[in-house]
Amino acid sequence: MKQPLYALLVAPGHKTRTSILYGGKNISIREGHRDYRAGNPVMLCCHIEPWVVMAVITEVRHCTLAEVTEKECLDDGCQNNAELLAALKRFYPNLTMDSPITIIRWDNVRGWLKDNDVEYRFRPQTLYSRIQPE
Repeated sequence: MKQPLYALLVAPGHKTRTSILYGGKNISIREGHRDYRAGNPVMLCCHIEPWVVMAVITEVRHCTLAEVTEKECLDDGCQNNAELLAALKRFYPNLTMDSPITIIRWDNVRGWLKDNDVEYRFRPQTLYSRIQPE
């Protein structure tokens, strides 16, 4: 059976989005055990401020927040599990160290924004003006 197209919402934030385009951010930690699968395409996107690229899921791990490794914390931009918990509570207010989570990694980011990543990094509004209707 063919797998559906997966999606991950990416919060607005130029630094995070630029990091995704340049390969600095290739991990997301989400509340709950989710049915993402390695090898499948994933759309990284935002419905608040339009932004979208494609990637390929390379790794999926299910665990509790307390079981997130130091490397996974660092890769997601946090120093430790406590800092990660605080950061994730912005999106998941009921999250605890015992909460189940899914760690998703990806690579091979591609698409129009990736093709125009230098302009996106330094002049995002100019780039957006080229794609927004008048």
